[in-house]
Amino acid sequence: MKRRSVSWPILFTFIVSTGIHAQVPPVMTKRAIAPSTNETRGTQLTLNDRGTNFTLFLPAGWTNTVSSNAVLYVHFHTAPWFPIQEHVRRGATEPLAVFALGEGSSTYRAAFEDTNRLARVLALVESELQKRSGLSARISVVDVSSFSAGYGAVRELIKSPAYFKIVRRIVLLDSMYAGLEPEQNGSTNRRPLAAQIDVWLPFAKAAMRGEKTFAITHSQVPTSGYASSAECALALLANLGVNADAVATNSIPAANDPNFPLLKRADAGGLHIWSYGGTEAQAHMTHARHMADVWRALDTAGDTPPRH
Repeated sequence: MKRRSVSWPILFTFIVSTGIHAQVPPVMTKRAIAPSTNETRGTQLTLNDRGTNFTLFLPAGWTNTVSSNAVLYVHFHTAPWFPIQEHVRRGATEPLAVFALGEGSSTYRAAFEDTNRLARVLALVESELQKRSGLSARISVVDVSSFSAGYGAVRELIKSPAYFKIVRRIVLLDSMYAGLEPEQNGSTNRRPLAAQIDVWLPFAKAAMRGEKTFAITHSQVPTSGYASSAECALALLANLGVNADAVATNSIPAANDPNFPLLKRADAGGLHIWSYGGTEAQAHMTHARHMADVWRALDTAGDTPPRH
């Protein structure tokens, strides 16, 4: 029997209704890298944990999320207005903590090598929520995102069994890098350091089982002296035994962007690795500027593991 071809709109409806690849990667269009002139509704506070400042943003309607099982979003790297505006554009009402600690992943790594820091941060936020709302607040779930160098903090967090348990979702926005294995036989070696890739494997495997969500977007920006985000994504996929599929032009809107098209995607359970084009600085920055769209892709598809 001849197989009937299926048009894209029909296929898209089938995909969404069945949950197969229901996450539709966002279009990474060029967006202005500047603060919006629109008023951001909410309250910004500066809190301090033993010399480390962070910004707590309370969006409009945040009091409706205060409970004994509250969610806190935590973002690492970029000026605070950046993730705050994306949080608002997404329509999120949960509190958001932003760490803008400076340049370089080592800055973020060093801050969170203190394995008690996140616990203290959560206590500070809970205290502030209770003081401002008059309600009892306990944060039991943390959803994490990072851009660029911010992965240095995330990598430290997932090493802790206690934090591994409460971190529900991770979104890395062109934000996974690693050192390089030593060169062999005088040749140039571009293999990411195994130890700095292996550290992500437990969370990635938990995501594949549906226990977590782990979304990674990356560009093709080359690096010198360390492994790029594209090289790290490939190494992670190889270690997991997961293949990335080429995305055909005209198959989804993200594949048609003239500047930074979606080139490949790998989706396995709650693990999503989306590879976009672009080799210049703007290609890197556009991932942060589409933070809201990446979260929406996960939210719309219901890619939120149950709370434990």
